[in-house]
This record gives sequence, C-alpha cells and structure tokens, in this order.
Amino acid sequence: MEDQDAVNPTRRRLIGGMGLAGAAAVLGGSQLAQFTLGSTPAFAQEAKPLKVAVVAQQMAAQSDQRSWDGLQQWLKKTGLDKTWHITQTDAKGDPGQLVSQIEDAITAKSDAILVMYGTLTAAKSALDSLTSSKIPFFSLDSGWQAPAIADITSNNYAMSAQTVQFMIDTLLAKGKTSANICAIVANFHHGTRKRGKVMKTALTENEWISLKAERVIQYSGFYETTQNTVSDWLTTYGEDLDVIWCPWDEPAMAAAEVIAARGLQDKIFVIGHDGHPTALDRMRKPDYPLLATTAQAFEVWGAYTGWLINEIVGKGGDVKKLVPVPTVEFPAPLLVKGVNIPPAGTPTYNAQDLYYIYRDRALAGM
Repeated sequence: MEDQDAVNPTRRRLIGGMGLAGAAAVLGGSQLAQFTLGSTPAFAQEAKPLKVAVVAQQMAAQSDQRSWDGLQQWLKKTGLDKTWHITQTDAKGDPGQLVSQIEDAITAKSDAILVMYGTLTAAKSALDSLTSSKIPFFSLDSGWQAPAIADITSNNYAMSAQTVQFMIDTLLAKGKTSANICAIVANFHHGTRKRGKVMKTALTENEWISLKAERVIQYSGFYETTQNTVSDWLTTYGEDLDVIWCPWDEPAMAAAEVIAARGLQDKIFVIGHDGHPTALDRMRKPDYPLLATTAQAFEVWGAYTGWLINEIVGKGGDVKKLVPVPTVEFPAPLLVKGVNIPPAGTPTYNAQDLYYIYRDRALAGM
C-alpha cells in the first residue's frame, strides 16, 4: 500500500522535520524519523546524492533569508546536508543576474534548480533554457512559470483580502462614515502586486474610503523612499489621514516610524503583510501604529521545497501525486496587535489566525 504520509505530509510533520522551535512537542521518535528520512527506515543507504542549485533574487530580503534558513535546517535534520551538494547564488535584485545564474546552474548540470523570489516574468530566456535542459525546476514565491514543477507560496489574493477587510472593519469600529488612506505599492514582485490590486478592488465596494495618494516603490532604497513619502503625506493630509497601507512589513515599519515621530500613532494606523519577526516585536508595544499583518511561513516553504526535491528528484516520486496543482499554497494567518501576536521567540508559522480564534470560541460550546 502506498504511504500516504510520504505523498501528503501535514504541516505539523513538516515542521517536525525542520527541527525548529516547538518541534519536539509536535512529533517525536519514529514518526519524526519517518518523515525526515523520507518515510523509509533504510533511507540513509538509499539516498541519492544530489547537486542542487539555489538562486536567490535578493538575499538581503528577510523572506529570502528565512526560506534559505528553513531549507538549511531541513537538510541538517534529515542528514541530507552530508549527501547533497548545494550551491547558493544571489542576484542582488538584478533580473539580468538572475537569468545568468540560472544559466550557470544549467551549464553546471545541476540535478535540480530552485529559484527563490525570482522575477520570472523577466527571465524568459532562462525559462526556455530550463525547458530544453529538462532539469527539474522549482520556484519559491516567484509566481508559477513553466517549466516549474511547483511554486511554493501563500495565496496573496487571500492575504490582502483579509488585511483590507480588517482595515475596513477597524475604520467602521471607529465610527467612520468617511475615511482617507494612502498606499505604498510594489509592482516588482507578483505577490505584492496582487496584494495592491486586491486592496484597490475592495475600495470599489467601500466608496466612503478615499485613496488620497499612492507611491510605487522599487526594492532598492524602499525604506528611505517610504519614510520620505509618508512624511510628505502627513504634511499634506495631516490628521485627515486614517491609514497607511503597505505591501509588506518592512515599508510598514518605515511608515510606522514616521507616524510615531509625528505623534500621530493614536490617529493613523498601518497595515502590513508577511509577519516578519522584527515587525512583530514592535507590534507587541502598545503604542506602535502597525496594527495588522499576516504570518507567511517562509521557513516552512524552504523546508517543503527540500522535501519535494528529495521525493521527486532523489527518489523518483510521481510528480502528479506529489504536486497535483503547480502552485502550492501555505496558509498565512491574519495577526492583529494586542489580539493574536505570538509570544516573542515563537515561530510565526505557528501563529493562529484571528478568525480561527472566533471559530474555536464557537466550537468550544458545541
């Protein structure tokens, strides 16, 4: 009989295989060994040495760092760090370098290639070369593009829908019948681009909210650009402004700093996305204006990509069973300051979604 746990590992099994905080409470003994060693007791003897190329779009980004860390922890826990040869390169945000580094990985005859957070829409020549090479290709939060076997990510539409709905509800709770927001927009990445589009769509159903201004940013210099832009908005709109919407947490922190410096943290709140630990640390402070974000499972994505490469490339698993659809989405719980921010030192991927708290309250009485 086919081992269903090998085909469909649960989130808890995966976290156990990473050996991260809290994993001992999740799994132990033979269960953990079965998952981390590919559900095969003799895995150490069967393991196929692999040459894997990992190409990062921007290793300076927290998301890239956290996913790379998750992959490294998974490799160490499984012992595959001793049999796999991993090369990791950094395109430093340059799409041309990303293409060149993918081409180099093909020339090196890698057994598998992983691109993390790549701008694949600008990498057609590299994708064509990957197709011709027939090297198994995986991407992580890059927006699925053929010939990738899988793109590991969150549902960015759903994430933004949650945060913008919470923004709307918060304004209603404040008794607002009209409100003004400004938005930092990032179109260079598929995920942040989708979040911005969902936010604007929600506003069409809530015409009492006015989008007063928006600024499109690039990754280079985003922090200073956001600070300067928000400072200008505060000068222009002052206390008439209610919200600053941001596509991810780091510009959200930049916006929050400016708001706090102007003493407007009780008047204007900030919406972010991603659940980066630095942002959550600041959200634990009662007067910090970043009100809500989402908890993306960046480390778990890295670990799951390792699992997929091992099952498909290392063990010859059935791709259609292991990856029934090409976009593999992990949940990204909605986190709200003062309600469900996880304790310091707790991995964000263990966070409980705000709306699941509501559900569990109801289920407790059923």
